[in-house]
Amino acid sequence: EFGHPVLFRLNNEMNGDWCWYSAFYTGKDAEMYIKLWRYIHDIFVDRGVDNVVWVWNPHDVSLPAFKWNHYLMYYPGDEYVDVVGLTGYNNGTYFPGERWREFDEIYLPLYNEYVLAFDKPFMITEFASNSVGGDKTAWVGRMFDGIRDFDRIKVAVWWSGVDYDQQGRPGRIYLIDEDEGLLDIFRKRLKEYKDGR
Repeated sequence: EFGHPVLFRLNNEMNGDWCWYSAFYTGKDAEMYIKLWRYIHDIFVDRGVDNVVWVWNPHDVSLPAFKWNHYLMYYPGDEYVDVVGLTGYNNGTYFPGERWREFDEIYLPLYNEYVLAFDKPFMITEFASNSVGGDKTAWVGRMFDGIRDFDRIKVAVWWSGVDYDQQGRPGRIYLIDEDEGLLDIFRKRLKEYKDGR
């Protein structure tokens, strides 16, 4: 009834143990995820809904890192997916075990692997950089420099939010409007895209 395209990202980051629909919680068997995806997809098809763009979106890191939890184990099949989503974050250094990761460090290996695995358009469905552990504004500048090399990525969505620790303190500060310098670099670099530079 909406009559316009709708990007539908069902049960994203399924290869992460932080998601209740991960195979980590369903007998270490990703087949349940695939069957659910296809079942819901077929409901849309059976009702003649043809304006949905199906976005399948694992995380760049599979946790736990076992074969049964590899992102490809969750792929519903080409006929059930329109766009392949990429998600990876520079988590920063606030939480133990996390480290600063540059945009190219996250997305270059992921993109190169996905190009070999999928003949679909890509989108970065969510990404961001923490401001704890490095220069977030410089990170964004390098991101804009590097993202031009990924011609199969058609859309990139910045997730502007905060993850807190158990005491309620901000640990991952992903805000897009954290300070004026950050906003300035987004304004400047997005204008370059708009102007075709």
